[in-house]
Amino acid sequence: MDGVGKLSLKIKIGSTVAPGDKIGSTRQLQPGAGTYIRGSHIFSSAVGTLRLSKMISAVQTKSVSNRDDAFYVASVILKEGTKFASSQVLSVDQIVMGRINRIMTQQASMEIVAAEGVGSLDEHYEGVIRKEDVRTGTLGTVEVHESFRPGDIVRARIISLGDSRRYILSTAENDLGVIRAVSSSSGRVMIPISWKEMQCPETKAKELRKCAKPRENKDTPSNIINQSQNEMADGKE
Repeated sequence: MDGVGKLSLKIKIGSTVAPGDKIGSTRQLQPGAGTYIRGSHIFSSAVGTLRLSKMISAVQTKSVSNRDDAFYVASVILKEGTKFASSQVLSVDQIVMGRINRIMTQQASMEIVAAEGVGSLDEHYEGVIRKEDVRTGTLGTVEVHESFRPGDIVRARIISLGDSRRYILSTAENDLGVIRAVSSSSGRVMIPISWKEMQCPETKAKELRKCAKPRENKDTPSNIINQSQNEMADGKE
């Protein structure tokens, strides 16, 4: 993996780690599954194998952190058949799904209700999609209110743990963005007709959105995702 040799790790990649083992500095790493931050270092919270994975892109990583070289996520891989003590703890690089509940000039707020590899969450979390993380391209051409509307169901990726109150999300990838939206004119579920438009099947009225390219979700059972979508659409807790 490019750049790994430059990292100052306390434990060799692929080695077995135990709870409390110091892995490396937060100046070079982001915490993933099975790890936690204490002070300025990342530690293991489980017994397993240390793995590093590269972040989506340096540009996106720099936009969420002042740590310019923090391009890798440290994770602990458990032995087959075992689970983390809390399997519903979200981590950097994880795909999540939720409902947009507030639109602002510089960002959109989202209630996270499901995650790939986990399914429906017992506890809902707050996420934020900032203007610069909506899509790739020139920042000046992005308008948050033209990308999302309150009530939209969105697929996004966690790119930073943010603070204690919310996760920082991105919809910049092609298969991330709005996956379900209701027409403001008819109340019908719209159909995506391009990456930036959806259309009401009844009135043919078009509305702007940052649409997600349809894909087969292999990590989360489709019935769980569909159940989450229905709960969000009905406004259930």
